[in-house]
Amino acid sequence: MDKQALQLQIERLTGMRLESQHISTARWEDWISAAVGVKDGTPSPRTMVKHDEEWYLLWKQGKTTTDVMKLQGKSLSGQELQWLELVLLMQHQPKSGMDTVHVTDEQQAYLIGQWIIEHMRDGDTAAEIPDSFSWKTKMFTQTVPFLLVAEHAHRDGPGYKHLYKLLKSYFGGELILLPLSDKEWLILCPEQLIQVSEADEDVETKETMEEQLTSFCLGLYELVASEWVGDSQLSIGYPFAPVKGMPSVVSQLRETMYLGRTFHVTDNIHLPWELHLERLVNSIPDAVRKQFLQRVVTKADSFNDVETLSTLDTFFQHDCSVSETAKRLYIHRNTLLYRLDKIKHETGLDVRQFTDAVLVKLILLLYKVTK
Repeated sequence: MDKQALQLQIERLTGMRLESQHISTARWEDWISAAVGVKDGTPSPRTMVKHDEEWYLLWKQGKTTTDVMKLQGKSLSGQELQWLELVLLMQHQPKSGMDTVHVTDEQQAYLIGQWIIEHMRDGDTAAEIPDSFSWKTKMFTQTVPFLLVAEHAHRDGPGYKHLYKLLKSYFGGELILLPLSDKEWLILCPEQLIQVSEADEDVETKETMEEQLTSFCLGLYELVASEWVGDSQLSIGYPFAPVKGMPSVVSQLRETMYLGRTFHVTDNIHLPWELHLERLVNSIPDAVRKQFLQRVVTKADSFNDVETLSTLDTFFQHDCSVSETAKRLYIHRNTLLYRLDKIKHETGLDVRQFTDAVLVKLILLLYKVTK
């Protein structure tokens, strides 16, 4: 990779500007000497040096003058430091010695994760994994994608090795874990690890693919929630071969999570097959949403009452069953009927009638995304 392309890639992936500087080689070597022996997990001083709380990247070293790039902006995360160390080491390594560059699994995973982010920014969502990644051979197997966002109380979130070990134990085999940021992870689980053997299944109780994926998603969320303090969000997609189109799949997983968090604020697990109506509503232009609500809703305050919203949400969650809704709300059946009659009186819509129930459900969804 030429230096200009490398500079653009670093700036785009870190969100930081690189400032070119020329210093004496003697000064650079002094910085190196000062950094040698520091055991705080910082990158090798051959390619990066932290001086006066600023990071300097080795760009070109000469006998008397050395070109460096000063990073300007936010502080770097541990993963970003590892990625920078690796790409700079490979950039400065002589071609004859490239085979001596050892890339750990964590570094390889981070490089692929940043490759995904870069192609998403470029809009090239159908991109194929380049041959330069040694993990490409793993990407031809059908895998189930999970997107985990770990918004934990501690700053850095789960570490790669800890999370990988946890996931391997849960799924019962090898998988691919790709960090997209400090708190966002793409998990690629081989499809065979989550398939139930047909010999072990009763024909009458055989689960659909969606039911199997939902079960694994619920179990995975419970595992993560029990390991780390804080909020975690999880979305899932259908099986695919990640060798091509990974940026597109990550975009879909992010969209699923966005829809779930927008329309169902209390949920932590977001399943695409349960968000068809929400996806449709979200695609409606805001002006059209407002026009529809103005025509249909005669008394807007009716849908701002907490008790009314709770009653309607529970009513729809239980397939418009009066008995099940009353049980879930811990109220008498007659109390629920009184609330439904009150909603009918205030809005002119009776949710016990199919057409009115559809309208009210649509109204509730529209209110969540209409500005």
